[in-house]
Amino acid sequence: METATAATGIVLTRLANLPSTKEDEKREDAVDLLNLKAELTSLHAALRELADVPPDQLDGHAKAWAGDARDLAYDVDDAIDNNAFAARAEGGIFKNLLERATDLSRTRPTAAVGDVIRRPVAGVDADPTEGKGSGGLDAARDDLIKKLCAGDGDGGEASEGRGLRVVAVVGSAGLGKTTLAKMVYDTLKPRFDCGAFVSVSVNPDMAVVFRRMLRQLDDGRNARVGCSEEPKDDEGQIVDQLREFLRDRRYLIVIDDIWEKPSWEMIKHVLVENYCGSRIITTTRNFSLADQVGIPYELKPLSLDNSKILFLQRVFGHDNKSCLDDEFSEVADKIIDKCDGVPIGILAVASLLADKIGNKKEWYKVLDSIGSTLENNPDVKNMRNAISLGYYCLPVNLRACLLYLSIFPENYEVRRDRLIWRWIAEGFIHGGNQGESLFEIGESYFNELVSRSMVQLLDIDYSADGIREEYCCRVNFSVMDLISSLSSEENFVTILNNEQQTCPSNKVCRLSIRGSKEAIDTANQATLNMFQVRSLSVFSPAIGSINNLSQFKVLHVLDLEGCDLSESQHVLNNQFGSFLHLRYLGLRDTRITEVQDIGKLQFLQTLDLADTRIEELPATVFRLGKLMSLNVQYRTKIPRGIGNVVSLEELSDISTHDSPDLVKELRNLTKLRVLKITLYQPTQSTEEALVESLQNLNKLQDLHIYTASGNGHKKLLDLLQDGTWTPPQRLRSFGAKGTYISCSPLRLLPLWINTSVVPHLTVLLIQVMELRQVDVDVLGELPVLETLLVEPYEMKESIVIGSGAFPCLKECRFRNSDLGPVIREGAMPRLRIIEFCFGVRQTKDLGNGFEFGLANLGCLQEATVYIKCHDATEPEAEEAEVAMRRAADTHPNHANFDMNTFGEELMRFDDDD
Repeated sequence: METATAATGIVLTRLANLPSTKEDEKREDAVDLLNLKAELTSLHAALRELADVPPDQLDGHAKAWAGDARDLAYDVDDAIDNNAFAARAEGGIFKNLLERATDLSRTRPTAAVGDVIRRPVAGVDADPTEGKGSGGLDAARDDLIKKLCAGDGDGGEASEGRGLRVVAVVGSAGLGKTTLAKMVYDTLKPRFDCGAFVSVSVNPDMAVVFRRMLRQLDDGRNARVGCSEEPKDDEGQIVDQLREFLRDRRYLIVIDDIWEKPSWEMIKHVLVENYCGSRIITTTRNFSLADQVGIPYELKPLSLDNSKILFLQRVFGHDNKSCLDDEFSEVADKIIDKCDGVPIGILAVASLLADKIGNKKEWYKVLDSIGSTLENNPDVKNMRNAISLGYYCLPVNLRACLLYLSIFPENYEVRRDRLIWRWIAEGFIHGGNQGESLFEIGESYFNELVSRSMVQLLDIDYSADGIREEYCCRVNFSVMDLISSLSSEENFVTILNNEQQTCPSNKVCRLSIRGSKEAIDTANQATLNMFQVRSLSVFSPAIGSINNLSQFKVLHVLDLEGCDLSESQHVLNNQFGSFLHLRYLGLRDTRITEVQDIGKLQFLQTLDLADTRIEELPATVFRLGKLMSLNVQYRTKIPRGIGNVVSLEELSDISTHDSPDLVKELRNLTKLRVLKITLYQPTQSTEEALVESLQNLNKLQDLHIYTASGNGHKKLLDLLQDGTWTPPQRLRSFGAKGTYISCSPLRLLPLWINTSVVPHLTVLLIQVMELRQVDVDVLGELPVLETLLVEPYEMKESIVIGSGAFPCLKECRFRNSDLGPVIREGAMPRLRIIEFCFGVRQTKDLGNGFEFGLANLGCLQEATVYIKCHDATEPEAEEAEVAMRRAADTHPNHANFDMNTFGEELMRFDDDD
């Protein structure tokens, strides 16, 4: 349903943006066009209403009608594309489309949409391990109990004056949040005066929820509460009874499966703060809501070992691994790996195999179907129901954006920006308010999908050998199974690969080609109608498809990222001129050396040439008046004229190497949000020109400057440091690094890095010649800073991170530092990753010990510590190592410690003078 809604929304936007003149308004088809817009508007409104109805409540007519509306929208889109350059030369082109739209309006479903339940109403969050033991949640149970009971006495009694504590268990569907909450509830309930475990779910009747809560708290002793869920009292009376009951009791309440903030606000009003040491556990799929409810506790997927135990228990009734021979063990491991540690998915797949024990062919068949569409059985249906609940609670526009991810293969890491720019090219993103760009709106869509646990965000890997340089995302296999099924059912995406061709219709709108080159030449492709294909995505090694691109007449998206085109780029270049409607061209990592006829792509919005072998950007690119995003390979020569592309919002990995005038032209690009630039052997005039340009770029959000070679200007980026340039308040990410640390582009922390100037700064990646305590104090006050990487050339004093500093920091790296930070209690409350280096000799010389306060980081998950042994004695180095091992062994969150020593060859020994 949402695919039809998205399709009609897209064409309505395109029709509204059609260029029109007075002569056009006098044409015979002008009235037809206006009437078509009106009919499509009516159809779109009807589809939006139907999209809120649970699919099982829609009859065949409604579904068929929506399919016809979707096909009409595609045909209108084609008509717009085919006449964009001919000024609607074919008379009556819209008359036939208008007749079809009018017929659809007459036959629209007559069911009173308002009389059916909007959005599916859920029961308790799927309990994937019910009756199957703890499902590998024992460690999570113990951890959650520690968080709930921190500060309580040895016997579990509340310390005097302890306030109400709320912990929100958060994670995607099917992880076992309800199971975990029930395990903790059963363990802790005897310590409390009373307890209740209630489910809220979607569209809750809060009077019923409160009645259940009161009945459980009272344990049936109050006859007035009774057993019925009929509203004998109104909601206000029940709330008063609850508050009175809880007034002087120590209570434990689980609020399971919260979806919306209003529900929590009503519940919070009931929960009396009586300083009796009461505890609340909530479960939710929404990370943003978890932050508002209480202390977030993210439930992680099962480990591989626990996943295998759960898998074997479901298939064989026990977890004895010896029941599998080598080949069965191999395929079982592959299946378990694909299940991503999600219990509900593991059980669903295992249930398919339980009656196929001994049939290796069937096991491999199930393995190949994971990530596309599994066969149906009750457990698979249960998994899909749990996932679909979250899907149908999404706004209609977000559902289409989520379905779009079925284009990508299973376990594929999709770059966030790539996905958003493709959404824009497809027309999924429409203009917003208050001057928001399309990308910013798309980013809010992306963040909402992450917050609702439908998409997993993969952060940039800032470790020394990190391989993920951009924010990426993926969907776990249970979500992929659902969206692949829906995409196929609604003809949203067509998939061609070696194993199967998902082609529900001979009309193809979005084509995803995977597998080997031979897969492209299958007979199935020959039977498909490629005329309406708007999106073509080819994934390596399936590269044969570029030999026949001429059949794709109305492409909006062409994405060949990762395919080796070194031997076939001439074919691509010969066909560029025919892609007149192209919005997105993805050629990243394709090994091409040139692109031709790019200037003909007048609708192009995104051009991605990163990691290619193109030595010089063709000047025809500067004719692209709608280009918003340009990514090139470092050291690709940028000829004069880039300043003419005033529509640019993102300009990444450009370099002044062979392009000395580049920094001067940047001043014209006033819409830039993202600028990543390398200054090659910068001079003072280069720096001055850069600062002058930056003063004109008032929409900058991400600025990253890299200085290559240190033989140029000795002051480096001092003009960025001393306040000559004040960045826009919207700046979110800033980086300044050089080729070597000894050539750090900044001497000290820039004066403008403070709360008043950059209140929205979330990422800071800098090299400085010296790091001081005063700098760290300023950084610690930044209200939303999440990622900090500082690489100092030298440190002359110990760095202390005080209580309350860095309230939102999640990742902190003091790389190549001489002295480790000392972390006080209450500092960095959300930190998950820390990296620092300390010199044993320097630490001892300052009279400091090797206690850095890592135990004060209650959320820490990973710690990487480098110990520099240069000039230290062997006992001193051993003392430092012992201290770090002790910190690892006793860490309250059992963080993973990676300890590295270096410089042993330069240590002082007893026989040294």
